[in-house]
Amino acid sequence: MTEAEWLACDDPIPMIRFLRNRASDRKFRLFGCACYLNLWIRFPVAELYRDVLRASEDYADQRISKSQFKLARKKGDWQKAPHVTGEASMVAWASASACCGEPYVAACKTTRTRPEETVVQVGLTRCIFGNPFRPVAFSLAWRTSTVLALASQMYESREFGAMPILGDALQDAGCDCADVLNHCRGEGPHVRGCWVVDLVPGKE
Repeated sequence: MTEAEWLACDDPIPMIRFLRNRASDRKFRLFGCACYLNLWIRFPVAELYRDVLRASEDYADQRISKSQFKLARKKGDWQKAPHVTGEASMVAWASASACCGEPYVAACKTTRTRPEETVVQVGLTRCIFGNPFRPVAFSLAWRTSTVLALASQMYESREFGAMPILGDALQDAGCDCADVLNHCRGEGPHVRGCWVVDLVPGKE
């Protein structure tokens, strides 16, 4: 995949395939969680399955052990539970496919019963992974106490409404990177794993 193809891509599945061996397991797992959380805004779901996603996020961030994660995953009906176990890039692929209403073994968009999710997932992919062809070197000078506090607060609360404020704080700290500032001030979506928010504390 070329940069032009990446920027024009309207399907998250080939983007995820391209990112395999180029992105961290953490990023893939958080993307899988974001796919479900976005879908579940509009559909009722049992709290225990939300607990599974929270455990998956914690496992991605190494806040719980693999055994603790497996224990949380065993809750409820495994056929209804989110696809959050297994190799990380496959978790991302399976989650994206499942949330589009497509068996993840398929790769044809015409089989999807919720094609509108594809549009959202492309946005999630760009939020979490950024542009892999243009990595950004984050200056230590930009990592002010205000910038760190804003990024931490948004990450922990899962509420990213302060992204434009983060952009202002980064600019005040001397950040002149258009990709960073435009992402902060863009429409989003913004979720856990957002590439700019991750750059602040140095997460991969």
